[in-house]
Amino acid sequence: MVEDILIPEKLDPRDKDYKFLTGAADLNGNGSEELLVLMQDPYFCGSGGCTAYLFQDSGELINRMTVTSTPVLLANRETNGWKNFYVWSDGSLRTMAFDGASYPSNPSVEPAYDRTRELEAARLQIEVQEIFVQDGFDLTLVEQVPIFYPAHTYQFQFKHHGDPQNLYQFTVDMVTGDTQLVTQAVVNDEEESNAQ
Repeated sequence: MVEDILIPEKLDPRDKDYKFLTGAADLNGNGSEELLVLMQDPYFCGSGGCTAYLFQDSGELINRMTVTSTPVLLANRETNGWKNFYVWSDGSLRTMAFDGASYPSNPSVEPAYDRTRELEAARLQIEVQEIFVQDGFDLTLVEQVPIFYPAHTYQFQFKHHGDPQNLYQFTVDMVTGDTQLVTQAVVNDEEESNAQ
């Protein structure tokens, strides 16, 4: 599919390794996933963001979007039988709604979506958890999430004074109320340089 992006631009895919991000989701409920390709190469990017391409599972291009950045989040709502999603453009999340033929080509002029209140509610939900109250600190939002990550699910990470060898990652779904806590070993700089 990257060739389907490069060749119309008269770019040879053999010239260099073009950088891009991808994500897949079943946007139209037909049981097959559509694919979003968000280009990361300077040729496709400007000060407002990069160009993204949305393909049907068959490989057919649904549409091209300019000035698009991460995060790209999947909404719970639908318009004309297709799921809405949000992309970062022109300083805020923008609502991408299907018009019956395609999604908007310029996200920067679409309605802004503000999830500040929900994000703060998610943060508060974690701050009252016993594991965090006991000795947790340095609670931060994980902002690097996959393309089409659920818009109402938030991942935070924090450290724990009683367990300095682990980093705690807490995920909360604000729609269902489901939560998940996982830990991962902290790799310090000395261990990382020894491993190389």
